[in-house]
Amino acid sequence: MKVKRFTAPTMAEALRQVKATLGPEAVILETTEAAGQVTVTAAVDLDAPAGGATDPAAGGATDPADGALVSEVRELMSVVRELVDEQWRRQVPPGGRGIRRLHRALVAQGVDGVIAAALLRETAERLAPGTRLDAALAGTLGAAPAAATPGVRLFFGPPGDGKTTTIAKLAAQARRAGRRVLLVGADTYRIGAAAELERYGQALGAEVRRAKDPVELGHALRDHGRADLVLIDTAGAGPAQQTELAELKALADAAGAEAGRTLVVSAATGALAAANTWRAFAALAPDACVLTKADTAPGGPIVAQLWRERVPVSHVAAGRRIPDDLEAATPKHLVRCLLAA
Repeated sequence: MKVKRFTAPTMAEALRQVKATLGPEAVILETTEAAGQVTVTAAVDLDAPAGGATDPAAGGATDPADGALVSEVRELMSVVRELVDEQWRRQVPPGGRGIRRLHRALVAQGVDGVIAAALLRETAERLAPGTRLDAALAGTLGAAPAAATPGVRLFFGPPGDGKTTTIAKLAAQARRAGRRVLLVGADTYRIGAAAELERYGQALGAEVRRAKDPVELGHALRDHGRADLVLIDTAGAGPAQQTELAELKALADAAGAEAGRTLVVSAATGALAAANTWRAFAALAPDACVLTKADTAPGGPIVAQLWRERVPVSHVAAGRRIPDDLEAATPKHLVRCLLAA
C-alpha cells in the first residue's frame, strides 16, 4: 500500500497529480483546503513483498501518520474489486464496460468502498442491453426521496461550507418569485455573522431577526408575520464539537418537527470527512442537502454518502454570486458529480 499527499492550487490539478503518480486505481482518502491550496491524501494498493512490507525502491513508502488507514483502505478496495471484476463481469456482460467506467470514477474520487460497491450493484441491475450508463446511474440516484418544501427551513453544517451564502441565494430566488422572506440569525459564535445576514436582508428586501437561543427562535417562528418563507442560519459545527452540536439539536427541536432541515456541505469533502460529517449531523435528521463549492471539486464522496443515507441533494452551488450560482439538483446533475473523475 502506498499513501501519498498531493498539494495544488485547485482540486482538479491535485487529482491530475494523483492519477499521474499513483494511477487510475488510486483511492482518495481525504481532501483539505487551506491558504488557497488543496491537499489530497491518496492511496494505491501495491504488490507488497512477503511479510507485508512495502518496497521503498518501488516508491511505496507509507507515511507513518497514515499507517492506520492502510488495512481499512485495502479491505475496501478488495470489496469493490471482487464485486466488479468477478461478479458483474460474469453476470452483467452488456454493462460490464460501463460498470468498470463507473468503478474507476468512484475510485478516483475516493468514494467509500462499501458505498461504491452498493452504487455499482444497484446501477448494474439497471444496465439492461442498450441502456446508457448515465441513464442507469441517474435511475439509481433518482430513487432517493425528493426534498420537502416547508415554509420554515433550518440550515446547518461544518464551519466555512457556505450556509449563510446559501441562505442568501435561496432568499434572493424566493424574492424574485415574489415571496416574502424572513431571515433568522441563530449563529452566536462567528464574529460578524448577524451583521452579514442583516446586510443580505437589506439588499434583498427581506426582514431579518436574531435568535440567540432556542427560546428566542421559538418566539421568532411563532410571530413571523406574513412571511412565506423562513430561513434560519446557524453556527457551523464540526464532528468533535459536541457542545455546538447539542446547541444545534436544541435549535432544531425549537424549530419544530414540521420545519425542514438542510445540511450544507462542501463538494471538496473527502470520504472520511463525509462519513464523519454524516455521523455528526445525523441526529438532526436532515431531509435535504445543499452541495456547495462545486466549482472546486466534483463532490463524489459526499454525494455517494448522502445517497446511502437516503438524503436528497436539493441544490448545487458553484460560486458566490447571488442568486445565480445555485441550481436545483437533478439526478443528471449528480451523475456528472460521480462520473467527473
